Amino acid sequence: MTLKPHVIFALATLLAMTFACSDDDDPSSTGDTSGTTDTSSDTTGSGDPGSLLAVSLTSTVGVLLDEVPESARTRVADDLLAKPESFWIERAKRQIDYTSYRLIFRNLYFEPEEGKGILPLPPVEIWNVVLNGSPEARTVDGHQVIAVDYTFTSTLLGPEFDAVNADARLTEAGKFVDEAFILPIDPEHIFERTGYACMNEADFPPNSVDTENARLFYDPECEAFAMVEDDGCHLSSPVPTQSCVEAIEAHVGKVETSVRFERLAWNQATADAVRVGQQIPGIAELRAMPEGVADNRIVYRYFAESSCAIVEGCVGGPGWRRLLQFTATVQNLGAVDAALGDVSEGSAPVENRLVSLSPCHNHMHFNHYGKFTFGSGDQQLGSKRAFCLESTWRYYNNEDTPYNHPYTCHYQGTAAGWGDDYIAGLDCQWVDITTVDTTAAPVVDTLGFHVNPDKFLCEGTTKVDEAGMTMFEPTEFKNEAGETESRIACEEVDGAADNNHATADVTIPTNNGGLVTEPCGRGQFGPVRNCGFTSAGAALTCTPGEPASITCTGASADKPVAVRICEASEQLGAIPCTYNDAIAVGTHIGDSLKLDFTCPAARSAAIAENGGRIGIYTAPIVPGDETSVTCAWTE
Repeated sequence: MTLKPHVIFALATLLAMTFACSDDDDPSSTGDTSGTTDTSSDTTGSGDPGSLLAVSLTSTVGVLLDEVPESARTRVADDLLAKPESFWIERAKRQIDYTSYRLIFRNLYFEPEEGKGILPLPPVEIWNVVLNGSPEARTVDGHQVIAVDYTFTSTLLGPEFDAVNADARLTEAGKFVDEAFILPIDPEHIFERTGYACMNEADFPPNSVDTENARLFYDPECEAFAMVEDDGCHLSSPVPTQSCVEAIEAHVGKVETSVRFERLAWNQATADAVRVGQQIPGIAELRAMPEGVADNRIVYRYFAESSCAIVEGCVGGPGWRRLLQFTATVQNLGAVDAALGDVSEGSAPVENRLVSLSPCHNHMHFNHYGKFTFGSGDQQLGSKRAFCLESTWRYYNNEDTPYNHPYTCHYQGTAAGWGDDYIAGLDCQWVDITTVDTTAAPVVDTLGFHVNPDKFLCEGTTKVDEAGMTMFEPTEFKNEAGETESRIACEEVDGAADNNHATADVTIPTNNGGLVTEPCGRGQFGPVRNCGFTSAGAALTCTPGEPASITCTGASADKPVAVRICEASEQLGAIPCTYNDAIAVGTHIGDSLKLDFTCPAARSAAIAENGGRIGIYTAPIVPGDETSVTCAWTE
């Protein structure tokens, strides 16, 4: 039986168990490679200081050409064939990322007795990607692509006992597990091309998937119309009418492959070569990672009065808002888990009001998770954030960092050597910068993330009573009912909070600039990309809810132009929309392009968003092409 992450609660405390089952239970997924690995001078056994798992994948990565008009396709193909090896290696790494959701949440797809735990990827800094040949033109599932084969290898290093927790079949050197995947051959624009078909939103708020983070929600097992409440993947609209595999075949082209995890005999030299990080002994120690805050972007979203973001206090009010999204990553540098534990009704964290139920997200939030800010002094924008405390990426690779952990939104904590990533795009993972005045010039200021600002998590040694139970101490903070919130009693280590604050300088551009109008950073091209667009001017008005038509002229056949019609705001003006949010899209190849659409209806008279406004954005299909396109109401 397949289980989804939001369903699991009782399994959380079972993940640290050593599973036991026969090596012959699943012959299709495990094998004996004795004779292929020289183990004459190495050992695998209970006396080893750690365990080693070789990780490998052979795949094909490419760039889809279908969306490029034939008049420009040869030029684009020639450019791709001439790309340096580094371009293809980075693209391969992006495709490998598509396996992360399934591997991190692997334990939640199976019953405990199946003996299948978490099988994380190694840290990115020790990934090895080698191209097998040169890129070439191919046809995959009827789609034209430029593609190249590659091999990915790396090595996991962890505790000796934990290899069989990752999978009960990994008992000795030579035993392996193959995790099958169907991947999109082109790892860019999966959300634009297939919508929510491959997005597993279980245990996430609605509307958390976007163009930049979609690969981290990827689950090839997602089925059409399968909603979260029915143990499916989907939460947001529009609900997919195709399964993930059907959507990939129809709109991108698929690659069938598998990630292999093979138990290696212990070898000290290998362990030394792949070791990443060293825990601080005896304590939990949190670090806010600057790399996360540096992963930021500006987007525009509309919020109804009843939206969760309003209820949670994540935006300044209903209507169109300008948001500075970023990733908040908390790494546990210590050798002790930073844990809240069981957060079910009646548990100690609930009784001491460290956590409270989020009615919108339908799970418990740690009330003092962090603080987000932009700016400084009297003009500083910011707010406290309450989130789950989880373990979503294994940042360290050493004998003290487990492959497995028990943590979910129901049993909260960040394991030693792991990190908790709240990726940009998740609901409330932003600072609302709507009120920042950029009419005269761009604004440059500091974005900040402060984890554990009120010291509710122990960064040191947790105090326990005579029975060994965690102690709590009252604070000056109170919940909405006026009840005192207590923190975990702690003997804090000097300087523990010194690395709890991460910052990055951010430029807020003029004219409603942001993600869609910024230059493309990964070589994106074509009409579905969400970068490199330019505003055609001020917002235009039309009759709300009535048919409308725009005609564009000025493009040539050899330099086609993408045109995007976006909803505009009475308060903010023209809004640079993403491909998925556009009212109408088209590719202007030559002569003229006519786009028919319905003029935006009124959103809310109460906040003066009465509809009847659009913005027009254009971009050359091939970035760098000089184009001059004019769009106006069709006569």
